Amino acid sequence: MGALSGKTEKRVLFVASVLKKHIIQFHIPYLRWFREQGFIVDVCAANDLEGNENIPLDFCDNYYDVPFCRSPFHLKNIAAYHKLKGIISENNYDIIHCHTPTAAAIARIAAADARKKGCRLLYTAHGFHFFKGASPVSRLYYFIEKMLSGMTDAIITINSEDFEASKRLCGGKCDTYLLHGVGVDTKKIAAITDGKAEIRRRLNIPEDAFTVMTTAELNRNKNIFTALKAISLCKTENLRYIICGSGELRKECEKYAEKLGIGGITHFLGYRYDVPTLLHAADVFLFPSYREGLGIAAIEAMSAGVPVVGSNIRGITEYAANGVNSILLNPSDAAGFADAIDRLTADGELLRRLGAAAQSSVDKFDISNSVSTMAEIYRKYMR
Repeated sequence: MGALSGKTEKRVLFVASVLKKHIIQFHIPYLRWFREQGFIVDVCAANDLEGNENIPLDFCDNYYDVPFCRSPFHLKNIAAYHKLKGIISENNYDIIHCHTPTAAAIARIAAADARKKGCRLLYTAHGFHFFKGASPVSRLYYFIEKMLSGMTDAIITINSEDFEASKRLCGGKCDTYLLHGVGVDTKKIAAITDGKAEIRRRLNIPEDAFTVMTTAELNRNKNIFTALKAISLCKTENLRYIICGSGELRKECEKYAEKLGIGGITHFLGYRYDVPTLLHAADVFLFPSYREGLGIAAIEAMSAGVPVVGSNIRGITEYAANGVNSILLNPSDAAGFADAIDRLTADGELLRRLGAAAQSSVDKFDISNSVSTMAEIYRKYMR
């Protein structure tokens, strides 16, 4: 099922809320795969490039800047819907693959007529907003997803809990698949040869400092305030904390670090394209998120042989096992995170054991496996 009769060209559309922090960060290998199959490849996403950034969007034939807003209730999404619907109507797509909750919801509604003509619509849920332990308001998202499942040909999930949830909400109305994440180039990260001392020199961090690192968008969900509180509670001497990421809370986080007295040892590096290299300067990766679909950032850290001190939540527990390759705690336990960092500082053997186990436990999340699995899924909706 999929390709439209009478067509001489095949077209695919990727839809996500933002360009840089989603399409470019996660989906270039999939755009490339479709190009290699002879598809015209289009992308719809809001342009979130900063300043004078000029990042090439490889393997894309047509990019459309569609002003999606993360909040499903923002009035700008009405304009986004009309623009997307027009793009879909004009281009006669064979497959639409949508990502991120609000953009995916808009895409499924906008593609209703296209599906009647044979277009197939796939949706990857990068972490449902409803999950065990979520607030009662999250049930609203469940009912929205349940309603939209009838407008979807397949839902792809990236953790086991969401996979089971997708089967319940679909109720046979659409296909469901489990993918081990959108993929990390684990082998490339492991093979980086830049030395720890040299990377730290470039970052102006003492060679002998015990260095903790976090890679995350600076928003409420990533729980950076708890991470900063944990660093302030650490008893470890000569400690440094690296934060890679941009976001709406950066200034608040910087002020909070100063308030806690750790401004001098906390390095806010902004959005970085060399994170895989920087990970080789870290001793521990701190990952205290409240919610993760999977947590690519932590898998990247583990690929570099860096153990995770993180949250014991859905997504992270797909690859992180407490006491085996990581130390996992309640995401609100700042004191617990601090104790874990202090323990790893004092126990070099434990640090090495967890790091080695971390690096050996991420193979199934490698990008080659993810692309291979998605290729099998895509082919089911192609003629």
